[in-house]
Amino acid sequence: MASPISCLSILVIPLLVTSLFYQVSNADQALLERICRNSTDHDFCMASLLSDERSISSSLVALEIISIELNVDVVEVAVNRIPDVNKTLTDPVDKTRLKNCENDIGDAHENMFRAGDGANLFNYDKVQTTLTAALLKIGECANQYESSPKRQSPLSDLTFKMGRLIDISFVIVNYILGV
Repeated sequence: MASPISCLSILVIPLLVTSLFYQVSNADQALLERICRNSTDHDFCMASLLSDERSISSSLVALEIISIELNVDVVEVAVNRIPDVNKTLTDPVDKTRLKNCENDIGDAHENMFRAGDGANLFNYDKVQTTLTAALLKIGECANQYESSPKRQSPLSDLTFKMGRLIDISFVIVNYILGV
């Protein structure tokens, strides 16, 4: 797996190039409000986007990249949490579920990087496809805990955030595409 610094550079360098060569329309508070009004959770959307200081002065293209980067950060928290959770488990069903989630989260992680690549290349079909794939993998992880014996997922807080952040990314890409 690539180091976090090299992965971030893959996302950040094109963002800088974009800001140099394209006319940037500032994402003022009104634009962020408009995006977040169309998301599933307005307050979460605003808090998430405003947690990155670049958001308030970014173009829609840059906001798409930022929303994907925010999700990559959450996915990496999940990846790092799994080994610690696994140490606490004794039930074979729980261990199997967590192992399956580890695979699903890993696949979602890869898909988020592909979405970032697509956004950097202005390939929004790729962005939509890979965001959908990531969302499905996150759902697979979360849904395992709904079957018998039903239990609270140790990653539910993170899978919830991932889903909400993917929703924000979809809203932004739809604005870019004029949908």
